[in-house]
Amino acid sequence: MNMQLFNDSMPTLLHQKAQELFGACGARLQVTPLSGDGSDRRFFRVGDGRRRAIALWAPRKTVQGIDENDSYFLIGGHLRRRALPVPEFLWAAPEKGLFILEDFGDVHLQRIACGRRAALVPVYRRVIKVLLDLHEHASRGFLGDYCFDTPIYDPPFVIQRELHYFQRAFLEDLLGLDPAWALDLQRDFERLAARAGVSKCLHVIHRDFQSRNLMAHHGRIGLIDFQGMRFGPPAYDLASLLIDPYVKLPEPIQVELMEYYWQGARRFLGISRREFQGSYVAVRLCRNLQILAAYAYLGMARGKPQFLRYIPAAWVRLRTSLVMAGADAYPSLAQSMCDGRVQVLLQKRLGQVLRDNRC
Repeated sequence: MNMQLFNDSMPTLLHQKAQELFGACGARLQVTPLSGDGSDRRFFRVGDGRRRAIALWAPRKTVQGIDENDSYFLIGGHLRRRALPVPEFLWAAPEKGLFILEDFGDVHLQRIACGRRAALVPVYRRVIKVLLDLHEHASRGFLGDYCFDTPIYDPPFVIQRELHYFQRAFLEDLLGLDPAWALDLQRDFERLAARAGVSKCLHVIHRDFQSRNLMAHHGRIGLIDFQGMRFGPPAYDLASLLIDPYVKLPEPIQVELMEYYWQGARRFLGISRREFQGSYVAVRLCRNLQILAAYAYLGMARGKPQFLRYIPAAWVRLRTSLVMAGADAYPSLAQSMCDGRVQVLLQKRLGQVLRDNRC
C-alpha cells in the first residue's frame, strides 16, 4: 500500500489525526521518531508539550483476510475489556496500519531489572501478578478469529514455528550447518512438540512475555506487543519471562518465581503440580530454541547484529533446559548441542559477525 508521507517519515493521515487529537496546529505538534526493536513497525511519540501519545505505522502484510494489525486492534480491545494493563487505542485505522495509542513511557522491565539486581524478586513478583491476571481472565470471550497467525499453540505450530525455525535460522543460517546434519533431530522435535503443544483452547498466552514488552507506567506494569496472543500452555509465558536473555535471572531466583506463579495459578489452571512442571520443562526448551532462532534471524537475515550479543546467554540457558528435561528425553538434541564442534563453530561465527559490526 502506498502511503503519503508527512516530512518523508510519518504518514500524512497519521499526522493529521494526531493534530486533531491534541488540537494542535502543525507548528505546535511535537513528533519524535522512536527506535524500533525487532519488527518493521515505525513508532513516533506525538504531543503538544503537556500531553503525549504513541503514533504507530505498521504497513499491512496481508491484503485479504486478517492481518497482524487486525489482531493488534482486536486483541488490544479485548484485553482492555478484561481490565488488563494494555495501552488504550485513542484512534485506529487497522486497515491502513495506523494507530494512536496511550503512551506507556520508555522504562521497560529490562532497565528496571538491570538497575535493581539486589531486588529482583519483589520486582518480578509484581510482574507475575500481571501474568496471573492475564492467564486467569484473558481467555474469557477471547476468539480464535482474533489471531492472524493461527489461534493455538499446538504441536504442528511448535514444529513449524519454533523447532524448524531453530533448525533453519540458527543451525543452518547462523552456524552454516548442512540441513542433513539435523535429520537425527526430527524424532526429538516431534516428541518435544507433542509434550509442549496443547489441543484445547483453555488459556490465552502472550507468547512473547519478556522484559522489553513489559513497561513501568504510573506505578503499574503495562503490557505491549500483544498481537501474537493465542490459546496455549500458560507455562510458556512464565518460561519466556524467566529465561529472558535480556535480564539473565539467576537459576535459584527462577525456581523461587516459578513456585510463586504456581501458588497463584493452581486454583484456575486445572492441572496438578506435576503436570504443570512437565509442561514448564517442555515449553522452556521450546522457548529457548525459539529465542536462539529469533536472535540469529534478526542478526543475520534482518541485518540487526545487536541481537547476536544475546545468543551466548541463551546458549547457556539451553544447556540447563536440556538438563532439566532429562538425559533420555531428547537424546539426539542433547548430544548435538553438547558437541564440541558446534560450540567452537558458534564462538567462531559469533565472534566474526560481532567484530565485523562492532557490537
